[in-house]
Amino acid sequence: MDAKEVSPEVVAAISAAVQMMTGNRVIAVRIKRTSNAWALAARGGRR
Repeated sequence: MDAKEVSPEVVAAISAAVQMMTGNRVIAVRIKRTSNAWALAARGGRR
């Protein structure tokens, strides 16, 4: 699946689901983006 413009909301939902399924154990989740769509959108109001 090619997800070039994944929204921050989707990343948050995936992270929450992983945390819920693992019983709050500490694990690493890596979501690799293939474009600068988030940087261009200035997510979170940060620039």
